[in-house]
Amino acid sequence: MKNQEQIRNDFFANISHELRTPLNIFYSTIQLLDMKCKNNPEDFTEVYSNHKQCLKSNCQRMLRLINNIIDITKIDVGFKQPKFVNYDIVRLVEDITLSIVNYAKPKQINILFDTEIEEHIIKCDIDMIERIMLNLLSNAIKFTRQKGNILVEISVDSQWVHISVKDDGIEIQGSIFYRFLQSYKSITRLNEGEIYIDSDGENGTEFEVLLPNKILEGYVEEKEDYKIDVQKIELELSDIYELCS
Repeated sequence: MKNQEQIRNDFFANISHELRTPLNIFYSTIQLLDMKCKNNPEDFTEVYSNHKQCLKSNCQRMLRLINNIIDITKIDVGFKQPKFVNYDIVRLVEDITLSIVNYAKPKQINILFDTEIEEHIIKCDIDMIERIMLNLLSNAIKFTRQKGNILVEISVDSQWVHISVKDDGIEIQGSIFYRFLQSYKSITRLNEGEIYIDSDGENGTEFEVLLPNKILEGYVEEKEDYKIDVQKIELELSDIYELCS
């Protein structure tokens, strides 16, 4: 009970900090705009133009955080259930990876995709896979050094589909999943798969997602292509702070 109470306290302390940061930016920017509007109305448009991207990015950051909190709650109480279809996981992961290449350009990061197989149909929830991949890729871009590399790879064995995201960044491995332990238990109950991290803290980090190598019986393959939703991508990558225009 003491451990659970500590986890809960740490969770709320972290959430409070993450919410306070964009709110402080909103408040200070509004103060600046109010001052310009009062003292130099003719400069207001220029000042707003210089700061509107910052406001947009932090709005997205806060919305992303709130969405994550809501999703954690939904998963924990069993309200959020996967919507499984049979889909080509290779095509899906490749399309998602290629969709974020432009967001790595400000840091001149090279993003590569490699696969052992050209096509592989499995049972999966397309939206959940998209959320996982965008989260991992956002994290990789944020922590990878200037002119670094990110490699996304797919391999398959009899039991699992292995999706790995490797980067040149520095990651604190220790208790990275511990604070959200209850949420990951809930995900395990949904039989969505497993996730692991490997990092020496200096020479890069590798996240590996394992998805069951199974198909949904009695369900035909989903033929519709993955649709790139720019707003969703910007929302998931909002903590990079260098969104491309």
